[in-house]
Amino acid sequence: MDEQDISRKPVEVIGASLDYNSMTRPPKFKGYMFSENNDTLVGPFVDNPISAATNAPNEGFLAITEEDKVLTTDLTQFKDTIFPEPPEDTWWDLKYPLVNEEFGFVASSTENSFHYRGLYLENPFATPSNEAGLIKNPKYYRNGYLAVAETNWVHLGDEHNEKQVHRIDLSFHKNSFGHLWCFVANEEKKYSGQYKGSVQEHMKVFTNIRGRRFKIKLLIATHNKYPWALREMSIGHLMGKSF
Repeated sequence: MDEQDISRKPVEVIGASLDYNSMTRPPKFKGYMFSENNDTLVGPFVDNPISAATNAPNEGFLAITEEDKVLTTDLTQFKDTIFPEPPEDTWWDLKYPLVNEEFGFVASSTENSFHYRGLYLENPFATPSNEAGLIKNPKYYRNGYLAVAETNWVHLGDEHNEKQVHRIDLSFHKNSFGHLWCFVANEEKKYSGQYKGSVQEHMKVFTNIRGRRFKIKLLIATHNKYPWALREMSIGHLMGKSF
């Protein structure tokens, strides 16, 4: 059996709720990346049930899983601007619940809530909590992980006057693969955004939120085998006045 395929048989759960209210499996290890160029730390990265990991000269990242399989990284693929095109049925089983201690995460396509790495995120800008959580209209992502990217506060060139953010434009490398949620929050803890579905080369996320400063947050369902890369993000907004 291919290690990326859990099962090709639908899972029937008798008497189960259509909603999800449980825990996802946390990883044993988490990885981080530090850049000496600008003193930044990125992570955590999680992928597969890794038991041991190391860096090897000219080889990149090497790891061993709980099943004694060796994983390697192909750093050369990120030099290309076009990624390999994934099969159409890569995520064919999103409606089937995670079973038997599977690694994966759960996300709502309508309520903007998530459960990943053993953490519950009630809404995109909530503080993650280590507890079970309710996910309505869930999508079950196995063979992947939830990538989270959030900006610091930005005032869009004017820290005093009010602005209205009405659109986020995103540009990805060709054949980037994943499912995208994108949101904007203001200083009053209000947010606007939506689930956009499959990552495309050019995407527009429509919002309607006012404030003086904002945070942008992307949550992307990321496959273990098929990458994505964000090339550019721009924020469409209108200037207002404060009285």
